[in-house]
Amino acid sequence: MKNSLNEHVLVLNKSWLAVRLKTLQKTIKLIFSGRAEIVDKKDFSVWSWEKWANRKYVSGDFIQTTSGKIILPEIIILKNYNKIPKNTVRFTKRNVFIRDEYLCQYSGKKVNMNTGDIDHIIPRSKGGTDNWDNVVVCCKEINRKKADKLPEEVGLKLLKKPSKPNPTALFIDPKIKIKESWKNFLNL
Repeated sequence: MKNSLNEHVLVLNKSWLAVRLKTLQKTIKLIFSGRAEIVDKKDFSVWSWEKWANRKYVSGDFIQTTSGKIILPEIIILKNYNKIPKNTVRFTKRNVFIRDEYLCQYSGKKVNMNTGDIDHIIPRSKGGTDNWDNVVVCCKEINRKKADKLPEEVGLKLLKKPSKPNPTALFIDPKIKIKESWKNFLNL
């Protein structure tokens, strides 16, 4: 059983399309402001906070309040927001880490934003550019060893060829566990 305001909740627009993930703490603010309602993960019925809070807690994840346990929402739906999520992918360091699943693309070693770097396969000093096809996540030790050389010059081989990811692939950070109830709304 969990009792955490940092749990993630899937946010749907009013057309039932997934638009983002937010922490429970932020989604509760949306619900209390009247801008969102809770979606039941079993039958996808929509509930106001008042009705949801009065449901009998049986088991599973919960929020502890002074009046008892409240079932932890996994999905909310926005009442007025109906924009369709952008189908573009921004080239950012964080998105490169998500695309490469926080793995060094030379060694397969798990890294994070502190222990890993972005490596230019063709170094900038040799005409390499900042784009999806030329950058990968790399552990700092290997990145220092490679320096401004090509991978084959230092005996390195990529685990997979980098490319621009599908926007859906970046929707959920690999560090976040995908909940079963979200799969109905995500193209994974």
